[in-house]
Amino acid sequence: MASTPSLFDKHRVHLRAFGGSLAVILLVLLIAGIAVALADPLLSVFGVDSDSALGRAAISAAQFIGFGIAGGGYALLTDQRQFISIELPSRSDMLWIGIGIVTLLALFGAVSGLFSLLGIESADSAIVEQGQDNPVYFLYLIPITIFLVGPTEELIFRGIIQGHFREAYGSVVAVITASSIFAVIHFSSYQGNGLIATLTTIMILGSTLGVIYERTRNLVVPAVVHGLFNTVQFFFVYASITTSMG
Repeated sequence: MASTPSLFDKHRVHLRAFGGSLAVILLVLLIAGIAVALADPLLSVFGVDSDSALGRAAISAAQFIGFGIAGGGYALLTDQRQFISIELPSRSDMLWIGIGIVTLLALFGAVSGLFSLLGIESADSAIVEQGQDNPVYFLYLIPITIFLVGPTEELIFRGIIQGHFREAYGSVVAVITASSIFAVIHFSSYQGNGLIATLTTIMILGSTLGVIYERTRNLVVPAVVHGLFNTVQFFFVYASITTSMG
């Protein structure tokens, strides 16, 4: 009889991992959708065209503000704040930030090179398509990715979802599962051939961020790495497009 409560608690933790992750994803989609819907008329009030580079960047910012509200709200309402570990980076954390950004860039280059060698195409990015005619869009996205995208996505995927699955199944399963969900969520951001290859790349990069979080247990570290990695990509795309235009 003494084992019954323990078994019940174990099943409850497993159920919470799946149910909690699904709940936070649905909440993110709902709140982010509302934030984007509100951003469009608000831009009109300030005379900003929602189809301009600035307008698109502002809508993107609204989306990730929604991410943050949803993630933070979920953690507070469900009393899961133990998954959110935020501290000023220590010397060790700073080292991990450096290792992380170099590792992500190296992995991205290696995986992209391997796919190219095998003749496997990458999918087309909706973000890149949006900035083709007005590449200043990518410069607008840099502060957004550093201050909003990195922190909010890491809060949700590494903090809450990875935290739920770590509690239920341990770190290895948590990293793999959270990174898989992270990749699938990016499905709508890409189109064309090579979608599986691109999502696989995202999963590998997400797993790296997951490992970094497991080693540091400080969300600031993967958030900074994530933001800086995206920043390098935006600078590269901006330089590539402006060079070809000039």
